[in-house]
Order: sequence, then structure tokens, then C-alpha cells
Amino acid sequence: MLSTWRSFPCTLDDGPTPTAAIGLIALASDIVIEPELRAFLPQSGVGLYTNRIPMPKVVAVDTLRQMGQSITDITMGLVPDDHLDVIIYGCTSGSITIGPKQVVAKIHAARPSVAVTDPISAALRGLRTLNCQRIALLTPYIDEVNQLVEAYICDQGFDLMAMGSFNQAGDPEISRVPPQAIYDAALTLGNRNDVDGIFLSCTALRTSGIIQLLEDVLSKPVVASNQALTWDALRLSGCGESVHGFGRLLTL
Repeated sequence: MLSTWRSFPCTLDDGPTPTAAIGLIALASDIVIEPELRAFLPQSGVGLYTNRIPMPKVVAVDTLRQMGQSITDITMGLVPDDHLDVIIYGCTSGSITIGPKQVVAKIHAARPSVAVTDPISAALRGLRTLNCQRIALLTPYIDEVNQLVEAYICDQGFDLMAMGSFNQAGDPEISRVPPQAIYDAALTLGNRNDVDGIFLSCTALRTSGIIQLLEDVLSKPVVASNQALTWDALRLSGCGESVHGFGRLLTL
């Protein structure tokens, strides 16, 4: 048995993510957000690193609000000894319930110098960038969460012209809503002359395969939670690379 180790010199490089390092706070129950974000992200130079936050099975206003208590602790465990360019809080309805400013404050309590985004803030920034004022909204949520989402979007100055929901209780069910069902519902809601654009709300909806198809048929922008998160995170990290095949937003 050899007893002597041979030492080799090396010069450290910029690591596996020289373009952008993105941290993700994902719901423990969300099995969709990571593969969707990776589908939208550029194929090289960008890393996605996840820590998961506890979330009860039912997505309701009180359970979403409770999740806010864990954000700082979960952020502390998100690659704590390495660099991140931006941190994503990965829950659309949770961002609305807790409040985007509070989400930022809770993340900055652990990582004060890192840029932060969340799905509702990213989506509304995306809709404004695309000059969409009159919106068709599709969600998977129960009524009490839908009402909160409706009120928040209207308070931000948008006009909701059409709304629909799959009325599912939580992520185990939401993640199993078929993309075809999302496509059909969005097509019905968005196929109106008074609608400028469509918002598909929820990080647990599988939308990556249907956004471009919807835009091609409707000739209107389609913004989805995970697509908007990707767009916003890339810009916040200084990565200006366009990604094609997933709607207009990611080409801007």
C-alpha cells in the first residue's frame, strides 16, 4: 500500500458557471420548477442551485403566509460558501401573499448583496416590457388564492379581461395538470380582441412546451411564471443572452 501522496499544482478557474450562478428557493412540493427553469436557461455557463422550503400539501392563503417564516433560514443554506448572482424565490402565489418587498428583505437578511426576483414581480415586469396591459390570466389555484392573485395584479395597474383556473388544491395535483389542458384553456381565454397578452401563473405548471405554440396561434405574448423568472434572473445577473423557442420574452 502506497504511503506517499503526490501533490499537483493547479490554477483555479471561475468554476462551472462563469456566466451566471442562480440560486433557487423551491417549494419542497414543487417537482416542476427545476426542469422548467433548466429548459429555459442557456445551455452552458449558467448554473442553477436549489434549496427547498417546507410547504404543506394544500396551497391556501395561511399556508403560503407561513412559508415566509422559513425564507431566511433556507437562504442561508443555499450554497453558503460560494458566489450567487441572483436568488429566485420560486412561488408565485407565495410572493403575492408574503409580499415581494418582504421576500427581498427576508433573503437579504441572509445574503444582503445578492439580487432577488420572484415569479409575480418577474411576470409583471415581463408583461410591461411586452406592452401588455389587458391580460388573460390562467391559474391552477383554489378560489381564495385566485382572489388574492386577481386583486394584486389589478392593484399593479393591469386590466384582467379574462380569468380561468384549474382549481387544484396543491402542487401534487398542479404538477399533473397536462400541458395540453393548459394550452386549451389559455387559447380559450386569450382568443379575444380585448386581450393584449396571457399570463400563466404558477411555477408548478408545465408550460415550456406550449408557450411558443400559443404565441404562434394567438399572435400575442404569453408570459409564464418560470419563463419570466428565467428572463428576469438572467438580466439581473448581467447575462444578456437570448433564448429562442419559448416565447417573445426570452428573446428580449
